[in-house]
Amino acid sequence: MPSETVLVEILDEQGRPCAPGQLGRVVLTPLHSFAMPLIRYAIGDYAEVGAPCPCGRGLPVLQRIPGRQRNRVVLPDGRRTWPDISALWAAIPDVEQIQLIQRSKDHVEVRYAREQPLSPVEEHAGGQRIHQALGYPFRLTFTRQDVIARQPNGKYETFFADIPGPIESPGSTAP
Repeated sequence: MPSETVLVEILDEQGRPCAPGQLGRVVLTPLHSFAMPLIRYAIGDYAEVGAPCPCGRGLPVLQRIPGRQRNRVVLPDGRRTWPDISALWAAIPDVEQIQLIQRSKDHVEVRYAREQPLSPVEEHAGGQRIHQALGYPFRLTFTRQDVIARQPNGKYETFFADIPGPIESPGSTAP
């Protein structure tokens, strides 16, 4: 969608615009949706505001997009961050797919697709890498599956938080 046809806002947790270098929620207002207008639609993504473009056009600049709300790990002290789990494929040999699901503030389920179950040594080694990637020594439960299904939208998520409590959902109206 061209920037000229949508108002892109990056808002902090209090609903204020973020300054360059700050990370916040992406909120959109399409400017040409007359039949069904969306006003300040929070899409569930987070982005970092970039410095203004030197070209002078004034369109929004995003420095980076670290991920979606539901893909942030919630640490026991309440901090939230996006885990770097790109190296986890190498942590466990012969794994075709891996998916981490945070079930509570101190527990993560590790689903993996592999012909054979993991040995205790492989679980330990993989667990150490997972702890490093998540930034906390979560209690881990390993679950072998034949295949890890995609979501109904066709996407495959390697990490998501599925913990009870007030977690924002895509489509919530920004303050």
